[in-house]
Order: sequence, then structure tokens, then C-alpha cells
Amino acid sequence: MTYVVLEGPDGCGKSSQAVGLAAWLRDQGHSVVHVREPGSTPVGESLRQLLLARATGDLRPITEALLFSAARAELVANVVAPALRRGEVVVAERCYLSTIVYQSIAQTPGLDLDWVLDLTRRVHGAHLPDAIFVLDVAADVALARRRARDHDRIEARGDGYHERVRAAFVQVVALEARAQRIDAARSFDAVQADLRERVRGLLR
Repeated sequence: MTYVVLEGPDGCGKSSQAVGLAAWLRDQGHSVVHVREPGSTPVGESLRQLLLARATGDLRPITEALLFSAARAELVANVVAPALRRGEVVVAERCYLSTIVYQSIAQTPGLDLDWVLDLTRRVHGAHLPDAIFVLDVAADVALARRRARDHDRIEARGDGYHERVRAAFVQVVALEARAQRIDAARSFDAVQADLRERVRGLLR
């Protein structure tokens, strides 16, 4: 049972890398559950639509943190924990690190970090990720990658906000023992090879 997370700023490539990683793990003979936050449960998908729809408008950071955490609580309890008990590998797109970054460090003013950490511990219980791989890419590169798609409510925030998000991810890698930085400015294949090598050492 192994639980790994791909994290990083919008446009870092985590979704495509997660798909590639899950496929490789299945080829290696592992049973894999690939999930996304928010989402991957009925409640999570409904909250995802609410949180990312531009029509939702502005929300207070505490409202966002509580809604993201509600989706996460359902995901951990109903999908992640059962998968780990079955001995499966969980590959997740995003985790509590996003709440720390987006609703605490990158917001001005943001939520108290200790409060967010306490909320996270209550949501996850004993089921914390084994490793969180933060795909780090410069804000201008991430923006160029996002230009080909419609921006959701959070992606539509200004360049200054996304620069703070990137800087916040770099900051939390230094603070969070489970987090590892991966240079995501490289080619897809190079990043994927790096991920596979790191995950190989976690499998059990």
C-alpha cells in the first residue's frame, strides 16, 4: 500500500504526469487508484464544480479551505483509505499542500498556517501521503501551458497571485518532510522518469 501525490502550480503538468505514472504502475503489476482533488467522489465532484466555476465569484479563504477540506475528507474516508487497506497504490492529484499554499501562504491576507495544519490532520487522520512530489515550474512557463485551455476560477486570478503560488510551493517543500521538489520545466519524459524512479523506492 503506497499513497503518492503530485502537486504544484496550475500548469505544472501534474494531471498528465499522474496519468502516465498510474499507467506505468499498472504495467508493473500493481493495482492503482488514481484520484484528483477536489473530486473522485460524488460530493467531491459537486464541490469541484462549485469551487472552480467562474460564476461562483469570490470566496473568502476560509470558505475555500473548508470546502476543499470537505471534499478531501470524503475522498480520504471513502476512496483512499479503503484502497490502502486493499493493498493498492493511490496516485493523487493534489492534497492538503494545495490548501496550505492557495488559502494560506499565497493569499493576502491568508489563513493562519497552524489552523490549516490542524484542519488537515483532522481530515486525513492516519492516512497521510507517503510522498508528495511538487512539480516546480516558473510562473510564466505555467501560464504559457495554461493558455490553450479555458481558465477556471482560480486559474483566472492575476499573474501576481500565481507567482506567489509558485513561491509558496517552493517554501512548503522546505517545511514539509513528505514533499520533494521535481523540476517540471524539463520534457514530459524526463519528469516521468524522475517520478518513476522515486516512486519505485516507495513501493511495498
